[in-house]
This record gives sequence, C-alpha cells and structure tokens, in this order.
Amino acid sequence: MKEIFIVIDSYQYQMESRYQETSSLTNLFSENKFIGWLVLFIVFFSIFAIIIFQFLEWESNNKNNQ
Repeated sequence: MKEIFIVIDSYQYQMESRYQETSSLTNLFSENKFIGWLVLFIVFFSIFAIIIFQFLEWESNNKNNQ
C-alpha cells in the first residue's frame, strides 16, 4: 500500500513541475507592464466615475423631491 502512495506522489510532483500558467491577464502584466497598468487605471477610474455620477444623480433627485 505504501508503494502506491509513493507512485502517486511522484506522479503528482512531475505534473506540478510541468505546469505552466497561461493566463492572458498574467501575461499582460508581466510582458507588457504599461498596457496592463493603463487598463487597470482605466477600469478603476471608470468604476469610480460611475459611483460619483450615480451619487450626484441621487442627490439631485432628493433635492427636487423636497
């Protein structure tokens, strides 16, 4: 029974050592840092702008209703 675990452990170790990450997001930040950070910057400020404009719209509606 112990030999089976040794074989399984050895096979798993070989699989882990051959694993290669192929994420395009990881490649974007590691190979082309400028575009990666630019996209992150655009996404962050787009979300920020949406939240601000929505808040201003809610405040405008509250003032008109009073």
